[in-house]
Amino acid sequence: MEEEERFDLGHTIKKIFVIGVAASLIFLGFIALMTLIGVVIAIPLLKKAYRLVSRDNEGHCKSEKHKVKCPICRAKTKFYGEEIE
Repeated sequence: MEEEERFDLGHTIKKIFVIGVAASLIFLGFIALMTLIGVVIAIPLLKKAYRLVSRDNEGHCKSEKHKVKCPICRAKTKFYGEEIE
């Protein structure tokens, strides 16, 4: 006698639930990874912005190195404070 294969609704719902939970965990992991990468990129930028905002009262700094790039001749010049080398 051949047995007829029956459709088990409970087993199918359990598989769909497990697949949904796994997909949502993978999605949350991806979001967490992107957040971590964003924080790693943002920390140096925030430090640089803080240094630019919190300068001394005169509005210029004499110890930092600055770079100027000429777009026409593509030359780069480095200078400290206000004097160009």
